[in-house]
Amino acid sequence: MSDPDLSVCIVTYERSAFMVRCLQSLAAHVGDDVEVIVVDASAVDDRAAAVAAFPSAQYLHRPGLAGWMTRSRNAALLHARGTVVAFLDDDVVISPGWRRGLDDAFASEPRPDAVAGRTRNLLPGEETYELPIGRLRDDGTLTAGFASLPSGLIEVDHGIGANMSFRREMLARLGGFRDDYPGTAMREDTDIFLRVKRLGGRTVFAPDAVVDHLPAPHVKGRRFDTRYKLYGRRNHMVLLARYAGLRSPLLRRWIAADLRAIRDAGGLLRRVQRLGVSILGIVWGFGAAIRQARWAPLPAERAGQDAERIQAALRR
Repeated sequence: MSDPDLSVCIVTYERSAFMVRCLQSLAAHVGDDVEVIVVDASAVDDRAAAVAAFPSAQYLHRPGLAGWMTRSRNAALLHARGTVVAFLDDDVVISPGWRRGLDDAFASEPRPDAVAGRTRNLLPGEETYELPIGRLRDDGTLTAGFASLPSGLIEVDHGIGANMSFRREMLARLGGFRDDYPGTAMREDTDIFLRVKRLGGRTVFAPDAVVDHLPAPHVKGRRFDTRYKLYGRRNHMVLLARYAGLRSPLLRRWIAADLRAIRDAGGLLRRVQRLGVSILGIVWGFGAAIRQARWAPLPAERAGQDAERIQAALRR
């Protein structure tokens, strides 16, 4: 049997209803030639619900991966056979034109190696974004804009994990995702896009590859709560240290930018709270970066047995 053109990987954890909703949208809007892989870190096996929603789905019950989204993504790569491998969050619903938008993006020239699709939040005015979309700026901050609606493909530095796709051959070169962005897994998506660019790959935003992001509640805490913000700063520091090196001015500029932003928090109490989160997150992130980065930028390719297993699976 020939390999499919597209593998769609969904990682999920204790959100059965959202997983089913995502799979039902795939069943409604993609063809039978699409391979669907679900990696579920939930405590209870939910195979019956997954297969009822998308009968040909490969369901992998991996409770040992709970709390590690990127490890679940890598588990999916061990089974993916598609020329293009797409990742969707379990709380998105694809649009009828998502597949066509993705195909058109990967068929463009010069050919892209990574595509960030449009991820609508259904908020008023989100179609317009005043900053450049998906950029790593000189002060180490990131721009977003992945819900916006530009005309045609846009060159970007990074993408959004809820709706991102890669050429299988590029994922093999990289050895999969760096799987040690803990907690909310923030910056794991930025990390892999920057690594694609480091290898000379093209990374684009495709506004026609549309999903609607209908957020599910977090299993632990709430979106944008203190825990979320602490992990965000911790993971961002690790990202920059890996990308540019511990001695890089980029890392220092980001710390300065984050501290300067405290004055915009509004009100004394909010500023004190923001200061505490920033200091704790930066200290935590610095300790993690010392362990996980080097003075010089890290190579884009992962090394070790886990990476070799992924490479062997994707090159079979």
